[in-house]
Amino acid sequence: MVRCGFYQTKAGQVVDSSQAINCQRCNNGTYVTPQAHPGISPANCTVCPTGTNKSLHAGFRACPCLDGFYRTDRFGECHPCPTEGVNCSEEYQHLLPGFWWTWDWGLSDDNYISYERFVTNVCTEDSRYDNTSNFRFGGVLPKVHKCPRNESCVNAVLGGINATCKKGYTGWLCSQCSPYYYSWFDQCFDCPKWWWFLLEAIAVCVAIVLIVIIIAWQARKVRRNGRSAVSLLLARGKILLGFYQVMGEIISALDEIAWPKTLTSVGSFFRLLEVDIVRMFISPRCYVPNFTYPNIYIEFLAGIIFVAFVLLGGWCFYGSKKCYLKAKKIPRAEQNALMLQTKQRCYLFVVILLFISYPSLSSVILTLLPSGCHLFYMDEKDTLSVTRLRTNYSIDCQTEQHVQFTYAAEASLFYVVGFPLVLFLLLWWNIRKRKKTGAVAGRQESEDQPLLDAGSRCRLDAGRVASYINNVPDETDDELFLHSEPSHAEFNWESFLCENYKPNFWYWEILELARKIVQTLFVLLYGPDDHFTMFATIVISVGFLLLHAYVKPMKDAAEHRLQMCSLGTIFLNLLAATLLLLPSEDAQSSKKRKEFLSVFLVLMNLSIIVFVIASLVWTSVKALWRHGCLRRLGSCIAGEWSWCCRPRHRGQEVNNHLYDDSDEQDSTTMTVNFE
Repeated sequence: MVRCGFYQTKAGQVVDSSQAINCQRCNNGTYVTPQAHPGISPANCTVCPTGTNKSLHAGFRACPCLDGFYRTDRFGECHPCPTEGVNCSEEYQHLLPGFWWTWDWGLSDDNYISYERFVTNVCTEDSRYDNTSNFRFGGVLPKVHKCPRNESCVNAVLGGINATCKKGYTGWLCSQCSPYYYSWFDQCFDCPKWWWFLLEAIAVCVAIVLIVIIIAWQARKVRRNGRSAVSLLLARGKILLGFYQVMGEIISALDEIAWPKTLTSVGSFFRLLEVDIVRMFISPRCYVPNFTYPNIYIEFLAGIIFVAFVLLGGWCFYGSKKCYLKAKKIPRAEQNALMLQTKQRCYLFVVILLFISYPSLSSVILTLLPSGCHLFYMDEKDTLSVTRLRTNYSIDCQTEQHVQFTYAAEASLFYVVGFPLVLFLLLWWNIRKRKKTGAVAGRQESEDQPLLDAGSRCRLDAGRVASYINNVPDETDDELFLHSEPSHAEFNWESFLCENYKPNFWYWEILELARKIVQTLFVLLYGPDDHFTMFATIVISVGFLLLHAYVKPMKDAAEHRLQMCSLGTIFLNLLAATLLLLPSEDAQSSKKRKEFLSVFLVLMNLSIIVFVIASLVWTSVKALWRHGCLRRLGSCIAGEWSWCCRPRHRGQEVNNHLYDDSDEQDSTTMTVNFE
């Protein structure tokens, strides 16, 4: 039986495997079709089908495919290779590194086995190819998808027709960690020893205890009219925390963007500074390899439990303190004062803990909404599809378990909206109540009496409101917290929220809390694929930047500059993300420009930390100098140095004294002789 680029004009020919084929060759670009075999004359040679190289001899196929074409039939036409993800050399589709597909999408295993046999057959170029059934692939090829991490998809086995993951990675798009590996900032690492996990847990607990001790010490301390060092640290820490919470979520949500590697590493550091407690602990799969419960579900449950624990803990502490005071039988007035103090401290710790955890929990809630699922077409004809959660591709959004979590996330939207709203209403109610109390006291005592208690951090001082509207005061940081006039106000939850803002902008911290969610809202809901999503995100970022620059809500000029730098850096990062979404050339000059962009963004993002540290150090130095601490320290150092060098100084004094006496004698002798 003669096929392809050969025909036989003589009957009775027998193939001799020890010699070359004794058939006649068709002209270049022609071949004998399966329907016309056996070819017995040049008339049986027809033109090769579309997509083939007709300048070459057909060989044992319907002419070789052109570059960039593939075939599914050895004797059929060649098709254009897909534009992304596959390599069509050797006339069949096989995956490139960094891409992924799956054959497991509802059809039987025969689909993959059939293609595997076809590839083996089409790679056989001589007469030993299989001409029975494996010369044609009648199944459906899978759809190619880009891996979130290019390094995870190596595709180095079986000629690339089956997706293979890097060691330590597995699952959909090679985005999950294998057993005995744990996930840390979207990368998989070998599980450490148990003592490393213990040290990590101890370090986190010690850090939390230190923060609680500092805040408790500050809450018990009698306030001055100005700001204390701890208050200043908390105010700037809030700005720093807000910046890295937003940047960590942006880089995490935009993981499909080809961020420069250096910036991705720094992005992992940002995620660490988000104070996302759940992600700080090593995955349980290190100690329970069969533990496959998705991390996003754990984060959601842990976040909800944390909120409930904080609220319940504050209520229990207040109730237990109330029972203790009743059992102690102290005077009623003293008991009321202590209970009021306890209530304020409970409010303080509840507000601080919920304030810190609010952005990360809100991001998890928004991620679990139906818009957080991504549609994947499974076959090249786009007839079969599945939906996967964008932040965890191992989760099928159509399973009953995920549907239940979606309902829970939708119900939890009340927390996303309600927490800032409750804080706003509480602040507004306290200020309104204090204003009425101050007005009544003013009518009873004097018209010059301030409207509000001078110790309140959210007071409305009518004489200062006008001067704060468009100007940032030139007070230095040490002047803000080193006054000597005492006051009986304590550091409370109101102080934490609005102490660093001007009186008429008491609500601004609530606006900042909402900004952290709004700036990443569209990206979390719809992903970065839609250009409108990035456009809306940039517009929101610019809007907050211009608003803050126009109204200047902060008291301290240094904190105003820090916040402006934070908002400007977020805007530039979003702008860089938009540029990276655009198609770019692979030239060397383009890579150098990306490297420059990487260095610039890294330095700019880390400059926020440098700014805070430098400003705090400079403030401390000025405060110490203002109170003479540095001068006293210098005097002590000089005294110690003088004491250490005391014997040498005594010897110099004796020699100088003898030298002075000899000079006096010589001068006397010269005077007598002259006379």
